Amino acid sequence: MRTLEEPVADSPRVGRGLLWLVSVAAALVLYVATLAPDLVWQDSGDYQLAAARLDFSRPGDAVRVHPWFLAVAWALGHVGLWNYAQAANLASAIGTALAAGNVVLLTRLVTGRTWPAVLGGITFAIGHAVWAHAVVAETYGWAAALVSAECLCAWAWRTRRQAGWLLLLLLINGVAISNHLMAVLSLAVFGLWVLAEWLRGRAPWWIPPAGAACWLVGGTLYWIVVGMEYVRTESVLATLRSATVGAWGASIFNLSDLAGLFGKSVLYVGLNYPTPVALAIFVGAWGLWRRRDAVGRLMVILAVLYFAWAARYKVADQYAFFVPFYVFGSVLIGAGLAMVWPRLGGLKAWVLVALALVPIAAYAVLPAEARRAGYVFFQRELPYRDPYTFFLQPWRRGDSSARQFAEEVLEALPPGAVLFSDTTPAPPLLCLQKLEGRRPDVQIAAPGGLEPAVLKRYWGSAKDLMPEFEAEGRRVFVVTDHGAYMPKWMAEFTRRAAFGHVSEVKRVGEVAK
Repeated sequence: MRTLEEPVADSPRVGRGLLWLVSVAAALVLYVATLAPDLVWQDSGDYQLAAARLDFSRPGDAVRVHPWFLAVAWALGHVGLWNYAQAANLASAIGTALAAGNVVLLTRLVTGRTWPAVLGGITFAIGHAVWAHAVVAETYGWAAALVSAECLCAWAWRTRRQAGWLLLLLLINGVAISNHLMAVLSLAVFGLWVLAEWLRGRAPWWIPPAGAACWLVGGTLYWIVVGMEYVRTESVLATLRSATVGAWGASIFNLSDLAGLFGKSVLYVGLNYPTPVALAIFVGAWGLWRRRDAVGRLMVILAVLYFAWAARYKVADQYAFFVPFYVFGSVLIGAGLAMVWPRLGGLKAWVLVALALVPIAAYAVLPAEARRAGYVFFQRELPYRDPYTFFLQPWRRGDSSARQFAEEVLEALPPGAVLFSDTTPAPPLLCLQKLEGRRPDVQIAAPGGLEPAVLKRYWGSAKDLMPEFEAEGRRVFVVTDHGAYMPKWMAEFTRRAAFGHVSEVKRVGEVAK
């Protein structure tokens, strides 16, 4: 078994630039071919709405603005070849494709071998969480692209000792902060490393101030968001809270139920890497750590750090936050395969490629098998959206469920209706109304559709709202009568009657029209 002491190049040598370009193109073709065609549900739909309006305002929760992604999606939306929803989905595909190319190049650099690099790239590109977030409007693909670009800059500095690479690293991290605040993890690692390089006299004296300036320039979009929040709050403390933890402080600093979260995390990683080649991750981590190379060790540290961060992050979509970890996990898989490469037989490349592609087959059959086994991991279903395929298959080609649902709901509502919606179906409803001009007479009481103070009143314990709506001649509806997805006062003081895809809300004792 090789120890990865020094990369050994393949013969014939494959150009690194060409390898990167082909990898990015292949991943982008995959994601575009399986891209969600239009409006989508949940947070992804929220980003479509915000990107179309280039809306950096999220009062009290500025940490969730993600202005870099919104700006990229907004710019793509003005190309004229696709609508605003498709542009936001495409923005995610582009970012994730860049990340896949970076994974291949990083693996090629640390191993000197092309086939292990390709295999590492495959395991990243078709992993469940990576693929699923590449085909809808999401920030995680760009988070992966930017953190892997930071690693490439670190590698270039190690091999060339040109100070510009350290400045570029910090500039990219600033951009990454503007995309997602998870980038503070790589800032901590690379920031301390750059400082250590400077203290040891390996970097010029001007690196700390110049690097800080580059970082600030890279984060310009996020500083704009922070400034907007300060103008709104006129409070430094409130602004810092909104821009760092927002409404998610309990989850960000969570240290409870670690055993249960860790167990789920292992399952999430298994779902992302349902292939035997994933076992090479441990061999690769061992090999890179043993090698006397700072960048290799930094990538092992980042793998552990990003895994630990996601593994104790107590949110409903916890699995999404492992995407940056998969950058390093796939590099480690490639490094592990390179270590055992000399011991494999003549057909090793194609056999391992076949094994690396096993996840596609696994995702194809998993929904039916999960349904057959009676496995339940969701609380409710939505029209036209099969929960098994939606959650277990990463591709979204042909999925028009969000638009079909939203169009039929808005078309069926009576004039002047009030519709209460939770965060999953609200984005496509709001996109149709606010961006496409559908049913402006309907009041959609949902996040993104009302000012925070008004929304708080609508969703608070305001049982007097029903007489108020009735006095205005408005009929009231709720997307679902499941208790977890409607206001508590509605469950206590009203009853619901089926009305197409939604339910009409009436005060107890009244007869539905």
